[in-house]
Amino acid sequence: MDKKPPATVIVVDDDASIRGALRRQLQILGFNVLDFGSAEEFLTGEIPIGDACLLLDVYMPSMTGIELCRKLTEGGRHLPTILISGRDDPQTRKMMREAHPIASLLKPFDEKSLLRAISKALPNQMNLPH
Repeated sequence: MDKKPPATVIVVDDDASIRGALRRQLQILGFNVLDFGSAEEFLTGEIPIGDACLLLDVYMPSMTGIELCRKLTEGGRHLPTILISGRDDPQTRKMMREAHPIASLLKPFDEKSLLRAISKALPNQMNLPH
């Protein structure tokens, strides 16, 4: 039986408690998880090769998630992105739409919504938990 290695979910959020909760939840679900406390910290690391997606907070100090999306696109680095935000207002929804993410989630979101978004971001990953 030829089993693919688990997909990687990269979590970028300035809130350490949210990063920790997402890391634990995603690891329990069978994903490899990399987490970063800022867009700048993420940019200094290496983007994994293979099945990976980005779970990215919209509002972070210094560089927002939207700015990080632009920077990645401008640099030719493509990573399926799921935007997350604790704000649900017209401006935030508009910014999220304009960034063209695979999916957008409002905090707090449930595991089913998270898995649905990851399934969209990683459609070729056969080992996604159900």
